[in-house]
Amino acid sequence: MRLALIADIHGNLEALESVIADIDERSPDAKLVCAGDVVGYGPDPEACIARLRSIGASCVMGNHEEMVLGRRDFSRCAHAGITAALWTRQNLSPGAWAFLDSLPPWLEVTTGVVVCHGTLDDADTYLSDGVRAERALRQLEERWPGARMLVCGHTHHAAVYARDRGFSLIRSTTELLLDPSITHVVNPGAVGQSRDGRPLARYAVYDVERQTVAYREVPYDHDTTIRKLRGAGLVPKVVQ
Repeated sequence: MRLALIADIHGNLEALESVIADIDERSPDAKLVCAGDVVGYGPDPEACIARLRSIGASCVMGNHEEMVLGRRDFSRCAHAGITAALWTRQNLSPGAWAFLDSLPPWLEVTTGVVVCHGTLDDADTYLSDGVRAERALRQLEERWPGARMLVCGHTHHAAVYARDRGFSLIRSTTELLLDPSITHVVNPGAVGQSRDGRPLARYAVYDVERQTVAYREVPYDHDTTIRKLRGAGLVPKVVQ
C-alpha cells in the first residue's frame, strides 16, 4: 500500500493538477490523502474541491477551511488569507460548502497513520521544530498506542521528525528509509503556495511495505494561477 500525501493546496488548481499527474505517472496505485487547507489564498477553491472528490481523496480540515466556515476568526491570519477567505465564502457552491463542513479534524487513513493539519487539537499550530513535533508525537501516542506516523501540513515546508534523527526540513526531492519501530511526523510540503522562494508543488509518497517516504516536487503553470488571482481581485502570489 502507498499513500500519496499532500497538503496546503490553497485553491491552486494548476499546482494540484501537476501533482496528480505526477502521482498518476509514478505512483498510480497510491491513495491520495490531503492534510487540509484545500482552500484559501488561491482562485480555484471550487475546482480543487471537485478534483479531490472526483478521485476519492481522503481529507481533513485545515485552519483556512475553519475560517471560511466561520469556525475560526481572522486574528492570526495575514491580509492575503483574510481577503481570500471572504472571497471564498461568496464563491463556493452549496455542495462545496457541505464538503468543507463535513471534513474531520483528523483521520486515521490506515492502521497507525493519522492525518491532521496542525496538531490533533489545533489546526493552527505549526509543527516547525523538534520541540513542537515531539509534543505532537506524545499526544498521538497517548491516543493511538502503537501509531507509527502523524501526517500534518500548515507550515508549507516539507519536513520529517523522529526521535532518532531529530527535526529536518526537506529541501529537495529525496527518499527516506524509516525505522518502523519509531514514530514519525511527516509534512509533505505545500502543493499550492511555496514558502521557500520557488514556485514548485510538493508532495510525498509513503510506502507502507517498504517503510519509505519519497519527497517530490514538480513545476506547474504558476503564471496562469497568478493571472487568475489578479482577475479575482486576490493577492497575486504563489510564493511567500
